[in-house]
Amino acid sequence: MWEIQNDSSQIYAENGTKHSARDLEKLAITEIIGLLHPNAELQKDDFGKPYLVENTNHINYSHTKNILFWGEHSQFKIGVDVEHLRPQLATIKQKFCREDEFAFIPSENELPYLLAIWSAKEAIYKSYGRKEVDFQKHMQILPFEIGSVGVISANFLLGQTTPMLVHYTFEGTMIACWTTFPV
Repeated sequence: MWEIQNDSSQIYAENGTKHSARDLEKLAITEIIGLLHPNAELQKDDFGKPYLVENTNHINYSHTKNILFWGEHSQFKIGVDVEHLRPQLATIKQKFCREDEFAFIPSENELPYLLAIWSAKEAIYKSYGRKEVDFQKHMQILPFEIGSVGVISANFLLGQTTPMLVHYTFEGTMIACWTTFPV
């Protein structure tokens, strides 16, 4: 995970030009690729999943505000997600949570659980790498107790059921989730 610093980061244009969040993400990713894989070129496949030309490692990245999260695996497709706590999740929870998931979410601590479920499903979706995925129908998060670090068990339900483990770290108002999907 990298923090994009507004004043001192080398990813900002040397002439001090201000950039949009999307521009900053692209600059940060270019900088990280230069550090990790100096001769690699970033491309996206037909489904939008990123890969490095001339590199067999599976990659994925996510960003939120000033944080960029990079994931890489030599054997399996990887999905990563980083998110900040946001109240809007409570208003859209019916769009991404299943009835069996609502059963284990404590009402007095709902928002962190919604964030963890959303981020875990994002990581699963990104590891799968295809478009035809419904967060309710095709992903099931199994009951878990939220903590600062943990593993969430899940099932990917498109085609045959694929059990998955989503790792996470929860720091303050931010969560980072990562998982791999069999190739």
